[in-house]
Amino acid sequence: MITPEEQRFIDSVAPAAKAAAARWGVPASVTIAQAIDESGWGKSYLSREYHNYFGIKFNSHQSGVAYVRMATNEVIDGASVKILANFMNYPSAEKSFAAHGCLLATAPRYSPAMDDSDDPFEFATQLRVCGYSTDPAYAAKLGKLITEFHLTQYDKPKDPPAAAAVAA
Repeated sequence: MITPEEQRFIDSVAPAAKAAAARWGVPASVTIAQAIDESGWGKSYLSREYHNYFGIKFNSHQSGVAYVRMATNEVIDGASVKILANFMNYPSAEKSFAAHGCLLATAPRYSPAMDDSDDPFEFATQLRVCGYSTDPAYAAKLGKLITEFHLTQYDKPKDPPAAAAVAA
C-alpha cells in the first residue's frame, strides 16, 4: 500500500522523469525507481541539498560545474565500503533528471540498457550489468519498486502492433 508521502514524492518527480524519457528514451518507470532507491524517497542529504537524486558522481573531465564531496557506501569485492566521492550538484531536480537521462542515453557503457528501453525490467537488469551501481541487488530492487508502485504507468504507451491496428 502506497503511503500519501510516497505518492507525493512520485507525483513530484514523475513530470521530470517523463520529460527525460521523451527526450532521451530512458523509461520513466526506471528513472522514478532509481530516484526512490538512490535518494531514499527524496530524503537523502544529496537530493535535498544538491538536487542529485541518482548519486551521479562528478567527473574530473567536467569543467565549470558544481560538485560536493561526501561519504558514500560502495560494494567492492562483495563488501560494503564507505568512501569519499565527488557528486554532482544540480540547481534543480529537473536538471538532475535531465542529466541522468543524458548520461544513460549517451554514455557508450549504457548502450546495452538503451537497447532494452522498451522493457523497464530488462533495462534495470542491463543497468546493473553495465555497472551503474555496485549493489549486486540493484536490478531486483528497481524491479520491486516498479512493480510495487505501478511505475510503468508513467512510461510512454507502446504503439500497438501493426496487425492489431489494421484489424481495429
